[in-house]
Amino acid sequence: MFFENYPDNSQVWIYGADRFLSATEEIFAKEQLDAFVGQWAAHGTELSAEGAIIFHNFIVIVANENQVKASGCSIDASVRFVKSLGAELGIDFFNRLSVLLEKEGSFKRISFSELSSHKDWNMFDPMVKTLGDFRSNWVVKVEESVFV
Repeated sequence: MFFENYPDNSQVWIYGADRFLSATEEIFAKEQLDAFVGQWAAHGTELSAEGAIIFHNFIVIVANENQVKASGCSIDASVRFVKSLGAELGIDFFNRLSVLLEKEGSFKRISFSELSSHKDWNMFDPMVKTLGDFRSNWVVKVEESVFV
């Protein structure tokens, strides 16, 4: 399980890549992500945060806001970090027109407009905001999602 030491009300930000990261890219991205969250701060106070790369596709950042709340400036810094990382790797982490689906261990990237044709697949809900939602509602059947 990811983020075991964080409470369910921790804030979550999920960035889906427009393609899978190679093994080398994933190692590099994880090193950069760890360095970023290790120094991430809100108004000069370090955030309790952690990042992960999941399914060679998603950057997930979690912040325990019980200790320090992420500010607008700190959230902007995380967006700049992900955009910069994407530019360095040639990956778009901000394309919201496609979605990654999973079924029995196979993955498929499709346009949101094609979701109704894949109702028996699982999707990764980009709308989750808390770690509790991430843990229980991030992976949902397409037919049960709010998107079809």
